[in-house]
Amino acid sequence: MEYKIVEYGCLNEYQRKQAVELFMEGFGHMMTFSKDGALKRKLFLEIFHPSLFKCYVEDEKVLGLMGIATSEVRPLKFSYDVCIKYFGKFKGAILSKQMNAIFQKPVVKSKEELYIDVLVTGSEARRKGVGTALLNYAFGLKEYDIYFLEVFSNNQEAISIYEKNGFIVDKREKLSPMRFLGAGYPIRMRKSSAK
Repeated sequence: MEYKIVEYGCLNEYQRKQAVELFMEGFGHMMTFSKDGALKRKLFLEIFHPSLFKCYVEDEKVLGLMGIATSEVRPLKFSYDVCIKYFGKFKGAILSKQMNAIFQKPVVKSKEELYIDVLVTGSEARRKGVGTALLNYAFGLKEYDIYFLEVFSNNQEAISIYEKNGFIVDKREKLSPMRFLGAGYPIRMRKSSAK
């Protein structure tokens, strides 16, 4: 099957909803700021960065999603106006401030480094090379020499895929409060370019 990697901003409305569904499938359990899944989906439709989210599209269906971060910007920005639109003035303002403190915090230091903030494939597309195709797309971005990502220690399948794609463990955060979510502790992985 032929596929293409498309920026989120170039998707049609139906495909954007598919991309958000993938994000919710992979990361929705971590977005505990609201129990209203429909409301969170509306929010994400508007706050995904149009060019930093890359989508694996096959037969017009979004099967994979990757969000990349640079030293200057990350792919998820909880816009004040959009948060207020969906959660009201008080809760929206708090949500915007707190989530941006997490999701806009710099994750790499130099312009030659790229951070893979989000990588998820749909359940029907797993083990079919979708994640690897998205990673290869990132590795093909010529301005970057070093790539980072984080994965939870309990996600051995993802760790194995990342290792097969040249990532090695850079740092283990065993004391992270994220352990209490039941996913293990965060592992930061690194890959250097073969340039």
